[in-house]
Amino acid sequence: MAVLSLTDQLTSLEVAKRTQGVSDDSRRIIEELTEYNELLLDAPLIEANEGTVHSTLVRTAIPHGEHRGYNQGVGMAASQTKTIKDVISNIEIYSQVDKQMVDQSAHPQDVLMSEQVAFIEGLSQDMADDLMYGDHNADERYTNGFATRYNSTQSGQSKNCISLGGTGNALTSIYLIKWSRDKAHLIYPKGSKNLGVEYNFLGEQTVKDGAGKEYQAYRAHYRIARGLAIRNTMSVIRLCNIDLTASGIGDKIAEYIVKNMGNLARGGGTVSIACNAEVKGVLNWAANQKLNVLYNKEDPWGNNVLHIGEARIRECPSILLTESAIS
Repeated sequence: MAVLSLTDQLTSLEVAKRTQGVSDDSRRIIEELTEYNELLLDAPLIEANEGTVHSTLVRTAIPHGEHRGYNQGVGMAASQTKTIKDVISNIEIYSQVDKQMVDQSAHPQDVLMSEQVAFIEGLSQDMADDLMYGDHNADERYTNGFATRYNSTQSGQSKNCISLGGTGNALTSIYLIKWSRDKAHLIYPKGSKNLGVEYNFLGEQTVKDGAGKEYQAYRAHYRIARGLAIRNTMSVIRLCNIDLTASGIGDKIAEYIVKNMGNLARGGGTVSIACNAEVKGVLNWAANQKLNVLYNKEDPWGNNVLHIGEARIRECPSILLTESAIS
């Protein structure tokens, strides 16, 4: 098994293992969330610096020196910065299961556990949807996702959002993401002892059915609080307008990934290639044909993962197949 890098040590899975005070229920839920969203295996998780908001000072211009000759002076210069504020989404849900149905089953605990698994999978999908397509300007309850931040191929984002030439509204995207605490990372609320993941079994309660009639049920409350912070805009490159029905699309996707990988932000970090199952299938097919840039290798947790170079291909079901063309 590979050795954990500094970035790998900051992922939610590892932070949950190493942080004292995290409840067993929250730790187990964090582990299960990674089973439904592979991207969480690579993404660092950092505590927000302002409650449910994370402020980042981003340098927008770097000062440069001048060549000085004898008896000549040089001008003054200063760097330029701007502050970005990223918000955290708060996703909650209650579950309730008929008490009599649970108590009369052969394995009551298994019934409750199977119900919990379904809710955790649903919350994982909600969180993944938010990280991809959340739009804080349209609805302040959401964090800004990758697609919202990288949404134009025009100047200003031409290096971050690159078209593969598809047209219409049956398209998809791939994201090259360099994760690190100084590049792209996830955030959780400041002071949260359970890393923004909570589970409370509320026990037996009297509830109402759709007709307003009462019965006894076991209730539980789930909460996940997560946000996305991008401290360096070149930490992410979106390959958009991908038409999976186009001829030779597997070769083209691999070519664009390899050519653009070097444009990601300099410095250390873990690189993920985020794509949906359909794109992953196309890349797997290409790997079994003739492309020697794709190969399988274990990640630090022993999972056999398709790689391009040192980048890990991670399946993200939230990335749609019905995106409209971006210009």
